[in-house]
Amino acid sequence: MDFEHPHLMPQMLAKRAEKESSSIGLQHVDGSTLCWGEAYSDALCWADALERLGVKRGQPVVTIFSNSFDAYRSWLGCSWLGAIEAPVNTNYIGDWLRHVVNNTQAEVVLTDARFAQPLIDIADQLTHVKFCVVFDDLEGLDTSVPFKMLSRDEFLKSSTPTEREEPNPWDISSLIYTSGTTGRSKAVMVPWQQLDSSLESGMLPKQKLPDISLYSPYPVFHVTGKAGFYYATKYGNPSVIREAFSPADFWADIKQHRPNGLILLGPLAQMMLDQPSTPDDADNPIHTVVMAPVIPDVDAFCTRFDVEVFTTYNMTEINCPIVRKDESCTSDNYKSCGKVRAGVEVRIVDEHDIEVPANTPGEMIVRGEPWELNAGYWNMPEKTVEAWRNGWFHTGDAFIYDEEGNYYFVDRAKDYIRRRGENISSFEVESIVNGHPAIAESGAVAVPAEQGEDEVKIAVVIQPDTVFKPEELIEYLITRMPRFAIPRFIEIWDELPKTEATARIQKGKIRDAGVTEETWDRVKAGVKLSR
Repeated sequence: MDFEHPHLMPQMLAKRAEKESSSIGLQHVDGSTLCWGEAYSDALCWADALERLGVKRGQPVVTIFSNSFDAYRSWLGCSWLGAIEAPVNTNYIGDWLRHVVNNTQAEVVLTDARFAQPLIDIADQLTHVKFCVVFDDLEGLDTSVPFKMLSRDEFLKSSTPTEREEPNPWDISSLIYTSGTTGRSKAVMVPWQQLDSSLESGMLPKQKLPDISLYSPYPVFHVTGKAGFYYATKYGNPSVIREAFSPADFWADIKQHRPNGLILLGPLAQMMLDQPSTPDDADNPIHTVVMAPVIPDVDAFCTRFDVEVFTTYNMTEINCPIVRKDESCTSDNYKSCGKVRAGVEVRIVDEHDIEVPANTPGEMIVRGEPWELNAGYWNMPEKTVEAWRNGWFHTGDAFIYDEEGNYYFVDRAKDYIRRRGENISSFEVESIVNGHPAIAESGAVAVPAEQGEDEVKIAVVIQPDTVFKPEELIEYLITRMPRFAIPRFIEIWDELPKTEATARIQKGKIRDAGVTEETWDRVKAGVKLSR
């Protein structure tokens, strides 16, 4: 096979299949494997099946899968058709799910059977869907919906693995939904070149990549979740996948399947460090960890588990403009994300996009080579223009840099919350909380959690002459929003602080109030998030 763009992932998969058809590309912790030849053939079959349903080049296809082989089949199937994968968070329900599916304008949805019911619950609100393919079968599901439901067998019946035109660097690989700031969640248009740049520019140190075998327990609706299959395809070493991160199974998985690399969120690293130590903690095959953010006690982490830790700064919309490429992380330098890498421009600016001096907080803006950053937000041109002001992408994150060129994350300028790897739109939390009959208005903010990152706090103003119990609000939210977005802390305010000119809620004052004796804590109250 000869390709014009052989460095892109779909083309690399085709070449692997041609040369190493029976070699393993992915290992699941349940013991199943996916070989290169099978992965490529399946991708072509899925492309054919999607085309038979009327999907055309440039059209999104909504996919709702856990971290599984089918998730990669759907992604690569879309790629060879020229369609756009739109992976949806498997926790989305109700209005969150409705917004995302309708925003894509997709006519076809592919989903695991266990994630089908939330779609059925909002079927009459979906404006474009014509087909919903359920893997594996339709048993027990209500199929009396306004679109046609198909089983896996019906979808793939008579599909053939026909070779197709290769994707281009500027073609959109995926629509990755990230947090809204003052509005709904936005779909980042990720070109194939951006995906390549993101995973090659510093997600893992370049000198470690040729022999990397990644342990990947992250969802495929995030770019990090796609890293396992990407690195396996690029370097030929099988990655190990698990549906979700499990502290109880983590080391058993690694010792059984022998991956040597790991991308680790800071709170998860702290969680691992907080576990009781064992004599064989250092007896594991992992040698390279990318941690973001880096925990303060990173020296103890490295010593205990005999690993080397690196870090980077990135977000869904960009690649890794700041990397620590030459030195590993220690408890002395852990606060720095690293330095600007070659091939990208970074500035720290004031509100007028004027560069600020060293050691002065400002917003990070970036620009790079063609198609190595996002192509905007799907169906949100006003948000694209807002983010891409003056030819630079505005990250919404506040940084400072020092005289040696080290960059330090300060805070999130955007009005969103990050909890255990998930970006949460405060607007979406508030819109659902405000739907409760006892709530007059609310403001959602982040407050520090025990193991880093954030917990969700909601300040509420109660309707006059209304009896309010925090437990009842949680019960109301359980059926209306993802578990990760449900507030832990609830605080009753007489009125929310607002600006005089625009009457906008001053979130900073709610955030600064923190957690006090008057703040209701869902965890301490023993309220469980069960449906």
